[in-house]
Amino acid sequence: MSPQKTPLILVLILALAVGLAGCAKKTKRSSLGVKAVLTAQKYLGVPYVYGGRSPKGFDCSGLVWYVYKENGLKLPNSSSKQVKSGRAVKKSELAPGDLVFFQSGGRVNHVGIYAGQGRMIHAPGRGRKVTTVKLSDKYYKAHYVTARRVF
Repeated sequence: MSPQKTPLILVLILALAVGLAGCAKKTKRSSLGVKAVLTAQKYLGVPYVYGGRSPKGFDCSGLVWYVYKENGLKLPNSSSKQVKSGRAVKKSELAPGDLVFFQSGGRVNHVGIYAGQGRMIHAPGRGRKVTTVKLSDKYYKAHYVTARRVF
C-alpha cells in the first residue's frame, strides 16, 4: 500500500471510531479535523508556489489556509500567525487535522496538517509538491516546535 493511501484508510477508521465513541459536540469538532485531512489529500502532488493559496500551487501556510477555508474555518494566511490560532496540543495527543509547526533561524516558518500515523501533509518547498512525510524524519523531528488544534 502506498504512503499516500495509508493515511486515508487511517482517517476513515478514526472517523468511524470518533463517530461511535464521542459525544455530539466532540464528534463534530473531531470530524472537522478528519475532513481537513481528506481535503488536504486531494491536493497531493500540487506544486509548491511561494505565496500560493490555490490548487494551482501552494506554499505551506497557503495549503493550511485553503484546506480549512474549504471546510468553513477562517485562519490567518501565514505560519507565524497560524501558530497563534486555536489551542496548544501535546505531540503525544495529536489528532488528524491538527496543525504542526516547525522553525529554523529562531522563528516558526513551516506548517503542516497532521494526518495520523505520525505523518503530516504539507507543501515542502520550492521545486517540490504537496506530499506526506513522517514527523519522525530527521529534519522534522529536529525542527518541531508545537502543534495547535484549530477545530
